[in-house]
Amino acid sequence: MGKTMKDKKDLRNNTKSTKYLLIVAKVVGVLTALVFFVTLTYGTVNASISREISNQYQDKQLDVLKKNINQSSLNFIGKLINVSSGNVVNQGNVDDYQKLIHQIKQRSSRKKAVADLYNGKKNYQDDITKKLLDKLDQQLLKETNQDVYQTEKNKLDTIRIWFEQTHDAQKYIQTSWDKFNNDNSAISLKRISMINTYFRLIKNKTIKNNLNDEVTQMNQHFNQHSGDNSKLKNAEAQLAALKNSSLKEKYKPANVDIISDLQKSSKVTSELNDAGVSEKHVLYYDTSKEQLGYMTLSDGKYTPDGASVSVISGNISSGQYSIKSIINSAGDNAAIVTDHGSSDYGKYLANATTSSLQDLGITDADNTTADYNNATPVFWLKNNPSLTNSIYFGDSSTIGFIYSGSGNYNNSIQISASGLSTIESEISTGTLLYVK
Repeated sequence: MGKTMKDKKDLRNNTKSTKYLLIVAKVVGVLTALVFFVTLTYGTVNASISREISNQYQDKQLDVLKKNINQSSLNFIGKLINVSSGNVVNQGNVDDYQKLIHQIKQRSSRKKAVADLYNGKKNYQDDITKKLLDKLDQQLLKETNQDVYQTEKNKLDTIRIWFEQTHDAQKYIQTSWDKFNNDNSAISLKRISMINTYFRLIKNKTIKNNLNDEVTQMNQHFNQHSGDNSKLKNAEAQLAALKNSSLKEKYKPANVDIISDLQKSSKVTSELNDAGVSEKHVLYYDTSKEQLGYMTLSDGKYTPDGASVSVISGNISSGQYSIKSIINSAGDNAAIVTDHGSSDYGKYLANATTSSLQDLGITDADNTTADYNNATPVFWLKNNPSLTNSIYFGDSSTIGFIYSGSGNYNNSIQISASGLSTIESEISTGTLLYVK
């Protein structure tokens, strides 16, 4: 009897233990499933976010954004990051998202800066200067999407043409007005035709309003003192001038290939490293492709800082040179010492005088030689108008120029006027010129 009671008691205890173990097993199973689900969800969410961020790039590795960004998806990711306080989105995705947003803001800022130049569709704002246009030109070079760059570059170039044309017109009309006030007969058929042509091409409302009375008075005088035949010829001359105006020419897209430029950066980096180059900025001339580009060292890699410029003609030995001076409107006394026996060989003098040259031990400096390779003991820039606006470079035994004028010389790189303007806005005195 006693043994039977003990057996029943043991059985009840075993049953309780079994139930307990089963409950524990179920709890562990639920927790395991929950952890697995959370882990899976966490991984899936971050994989989706990473994929969506990558989808905003035309080339993720080269940091080339697409032309059109999916802003609604980015807004959702931003909200998810904010509300989760770092518990859902991993730090890598957060960093990539913030980098992407920064790039988008920079693009928007550049677009706005260009749009703000316009006063309506056919005029530009009053506060525009050449310095401002050059600055924006430089900023646009930071855009890595080729289509976006071309669109904004063409808009900026339109303003630049309007700006230059308007100031040419302002100068011509003001000069004509001064001559008219001194002598009314100075308003000839040709001059009044040019006055009216220029006036129509002015693309700034304030300047046009300021010149309106002067143009009106000169036209009234001409019409009162000329016959109908002269008036007809005036109208015909204006029409011909308008047809030939640069403002009527079709704009050409900017000649850039940004993706190719970025892809070649690894090769360029290896070349420059092998050559012992470590400068922050390098003006790189690829003679095989006839391309001249400004490179910047970042994170141990040289990458193009904007689009390359096509070289029209290049005649220079491979090697390293230094930018000596950026020459703008060189005066009659601008000169470079070309005497190889002088310790001042290659020195640029913006205002060389007999006295300053004698201080350098140079006498009998007068000459009319246009080719700087043959000029001695100095080369006068006035002897070659193509070089009065140029970039002067050299080394211990060579002088040369990057220029946009005519002529073909040894130790030279000939590019377009717009290309020269682009390079001048990027480099500074002392920049390394590397010729491959």
